[in-house]
Amino acid sequence: MEGNHLKKVLGLGDAMGIGIGQIIGAGVMILTGISIDITGAGTPIAFVVACLWVICPTLVLGAQCSAAPATGGLYTYVRDYLGKKTSFVYLVLFVAGQLVLAMFALTFAEYTVSLIPSWNPTVVAFVIMTVCFVVNVLGLNMAAKFQNVMVIVLLAALLMFIVFGMPKVDYSVFTQPHAIMPNGFIAFLTATSLLTFATSGACFLSELGGEIKNPGKTVPRAMIISTVLVGIFYAFIGIVAVGVLPIEEVAGQSLVKVANAVLPGPLFVIFVIGGGMFAVATTLNGSFTWCTKSLLVASREGWLPKQLSSISKFGTPWVLLLIFYLIGSVPILTGWDIRTIAMLGNGVSLVFFIFPTLAAYFLYKKTPQLVEKASFKLSRYALYIVTTIALVTDVIAAFLNLSDIQNSWIMMVILVGAAVVYAIVREQYLEKKGTPLQIVKEI
Repeated sequence: MEGNHLKKVLGLGDAMGIGIGQIIGAGVMILTGISIDITGAGTPIAFVVACLWVICPTLVLGAQCSAAPATGGLYTYVRDYLGKKTSFVYLVLFVAGQLVLAMFALTFAEYTVSLIPSWNPTVVAFVIMTVCFVVNVLGLNMAAKFQNVMVIVLLAALLMFIVFGMPKVDYSVFTQPHAIMPNGFIAFLTATSLLTFATSGACFLSELGGEIKNPGKTVPRAMIISTVLVGIFYAFIGIVAVGVLPIEEVAGQSLVKVANAVLPGPLFVIFVIGGGMFAVATTLNGSFTWCTKSLLVASREGWLPKQLSSISKFGTPWVLLLIFYLIGSVPILTGWDIRTIAMLGNGVSLVFFIFPTLAAYFLYKKTPQLVEKASFKLSRYALYIVTTIALVTDVIAAFLNLSDIQNSWIMMVILVGAAVVYAIVREQYLEKKGTPLQIVKEI
C-alpha cells in the first residue's frame, strides 16, 4: 500500500469468486423452501425469471462501472449523477440494510446446530461473524483467497446435491394442473421477487472498482458471468427441491430435508457443511469485502469524521469494518428474531438499489466521453430501456417484499427524513468551518 490508497489486487478469477460467493448464500438455502410454499413447482422457473429479473440492473451497473470504475461505486454514481445530498440519503439506507449480516451469521448457526445440537446458536453466529471480520481486517487479498476456497467447496456440495438428486426427481409433479402457479400469477411474481435476493449479489462488485485490475472490463464480465452461472445452478437445485419429496413436506423448509433424502449419510454431512454453512459464510465474508467502500469514500469527502477512513497496515479500512461488525453483531447478541432481521434488512436493500439505478439515466448526459471509452457499454437508447426495466422491476420487487411488513414505509420515511436533515445540517456546518464537502474520485 502506498500512502492512503487501496491496492488493485483482484483479477477476474478473484472477482468471480467474490461474485459467485456473494450470490450463492443464505438466499438459496432458505428462500427455496419459502418459494415452494408460495408457488409450488413453479420454483425452478421462478429462479430463472429472478435471474433474468436481476440481469437488467446488473447490466446497468456494469455499464456504469465500466465507464467510471470506483471504490464505493454505487455511492459515487448516486453522488455524481443525482447529487451529493441524495447520495447521503442512499448511504444511510445502505448502512441500515446491512442488518442482513446478522441474518447470514444466524443462518450459518442454524446449519451448524443441525449437526451439533448441543452448540449454542448465538455463540456460533457471533464466532463466524468475528472470523469473517478478522479475515477482512487482515487484507482483501487474504479475504479473496479465503472466499475462493469456500466457493469451490460450496459449488462442489451443490453439484453433489444436483447429481444425486436429479435421478430421484418425479417429473410428473411439473405437469400436473396448476403446478407452476398453484396460487396464481401474483404469487408467482412474489416468489420471483423474493428470489431476486438470492440472485442479485454480483452487482456489489461495483463497490470494489478501486481494488480490481482493469475494472472497466473485469467488473461487468464478472457480474454477468457469475449471475448466469448461478442462475443455471439454481434452476437445477429448484428442480431437485421440488421433485424429490411431496411439495407439502418441503414447502417452507430449508434444503436440509431434501438433501437428507438424496444423499448418503457422509455426503449429507458434507452438504450441510460445504453447502449450507459455506454458502452462508461466503455471503457473509463477501459482504465484508465490499460493504465499507461507500462509507470510506463518504468519510473522506466530509459527510462523516475523516478518522473513520483510516487504512490499516494491511490496506483495509479497519474502523469501518468494525462498524459493520457491530451492526451485524448487536442483533445477534441482543436476541433479534431472524425473520425481523431479514424483513428489515432486505426491505431497505430493495429501496436503496433504486438510487443507483436512477443514476444510469444521466450517464450519457453527464459523462459521454467516459461511456465512449468504456470496455463494456450500451447504446444510449438501449441503456434507457434497460434502466427503465430495471427501475420498474426494482419498485415492484420492493412493493411485493414490503407489502406484508407492518409500518415498513413509515420507518422508511423517518429514516430518509433524518438523513435529509443531517445532510443539510452537515453541509452548512462544513461550509461555516471553511472546509466544504469534497468530491473524492479515487482512494
